[in-house]
Amino acid sequence: MGKLISNYIYNFLYQIVVLLVPLILSPFLARKLGADNLGIYSYVYSTCAVISTISLIGTYNYGARQIAYIRDNPTDLKRVYWEIFNLRLIFGLIGIFVYFIIGCNSDYNLYFVLFSGWLIAGVFDPSWMFVGTENMKPTVFKNLAVKIISVILIFITISSKNDLWKYSLIMGGTMLISTVVLLFQVTPYVGHPCFRLTNFKKHFFGSLNLFLPQVATLFYLQVDKIMIKILYSDINQVSFYDQSEKIVTIPLTFITVLSTVMMPRIANEFANKNYERIERLILSVGKLSLLLSCPMMVGIFCIADNFIPWYLGTEFIQTALAIKIICPIIISNSMAGLSGNQYFTATNQINILMKAYVSAAVTNVLVNALLIPQYGFVGAAVATVISSYISVGIQYYYLNKQVNVSAIVKDLIKYLLLSFVMGAFIMMLNIVITDGVIETFADILIGGLVYFVLLVITKDTMLMSFLKKAKKFVKRGVNK
Repeated sequence: MGKLISNYIYNFLYQIVVLLVPLILSPFLARKLGADNLGIYSYVYSTCAVISTISLIGTYNYGARQIAYIRDNPTDLKRVYWEIFNLRLIFGLIGIFVYFIIGCNSDYNLYFVLFSGWLIAGVFDPSWMFVGTENMKPTVFKNLAVKIISVILIFITISSKNDLWKYSLIMGGTMLISTVVLLFQVTPYVGHPCFRLTNFKKHFFGSLNLFLPQVATLFYLQVDKIMIKILYSDINQVSFYDQSEKIVTIPLTFITVLSTVMMPRIANEFANKNYERIERLILSVGKLSLLLSCPMMVGIFCIADNFIPWYLGTEFIQTALAIKIICPIIISNSMAGLSGNQYFTATNQINILMKAYVSAAVTNVLVNALLIPQYGFVGAAVATVISSYISVGIQYYYLNKQVNVSAIVKDLIKYLLLSFVMGAFIMMLNIVITDGVIETFADILIGGLVYFVLLVITKDTMLMSFLKKAKKFVKRGVNK
């Protein structure tokens, strides 16, 4: 449990940085680069992400899971690491080749080339080994370094709409450099490079099982931006949608960290056949996820209209509408992180994820094709929400057959009701306060306080347990 807590703390600190970086950078980049340039960057990034995911065929999650299974055996760990690393290398190099062909034939070929470091870094990235061994410190510090250095460089070098090339180079280059550093850090655990293709077939098909759900996920995470560009032919629309998705994703960083640290733990418990322990972990994490995600969804819906004008500027005013449409995925994504990223992946039930993700992907593409030509980013936002809840519905249908999720459903209803009460307070506050910046921060502070008080009044078990532990911690510190 000590390692689990330390890993959570490492990841939580990193997620705080992940939260702060876009909060700081988004308004700066929106004003310096503008909607057109940010739309171009989003299109290039989405294309790169699609190629990266397809070429690496699910080897990141597969590698982390396989390492978690045998992490207590140093000899097996080295062997499996290099087997999977070489598999990633072979298919990754094919992906890099395809990326440059597409990029060189694009209207944005310069930006494709400058951003290529991001894709190359992904191919050589060894962080999945650290995730599998639950040694998150190197990965977290690597990601922290990337974020901090990139932020500094962006503020120093970007000053006008002509600097998109600098932004692309910084984002790709810093990721590549940090990955090189991480490769040196992994050497003590896995030894020197060993090009072996032993068990190639086993690892290929094992990765493929995890890869197919990932491909399906792409259709409602990245392909929507590409479809907006192709079907609506307005790069601004890509920018509006992308900014809304980034803002909505910011609150999820607090919840996403749970998936990162819990998956290898559940995989290890599964390998040791501790099924009751797995169920307790699932129910506990599910309750915490909903306690956080429900007020986040309601809160971000309530502040969207007064937040966007002063935060991104009037050029991005349409982003507020996209946020209000897409914010329900805060709940669906947190629930999917529990069932898919933590449980079904760790217990190797990929067939269930396939049913959920393929159904969601098909729905997403069809709804996008139907709505985007007429409604642009609004149609893409609606498609994302619909497909996201279809995926979650299917996953929990099967999860309920293995774990009694009735408690999670009750928690969802409870936290939604409390969040709606909080939302009502925020809406009344908006009538009194009309200044954009003050209104936003007042909404967040008062809304958070109201929600906390409601949890205390209802004697929420999760909060009471946390307060009890905090009290003991403080007393222990005072006694010392």
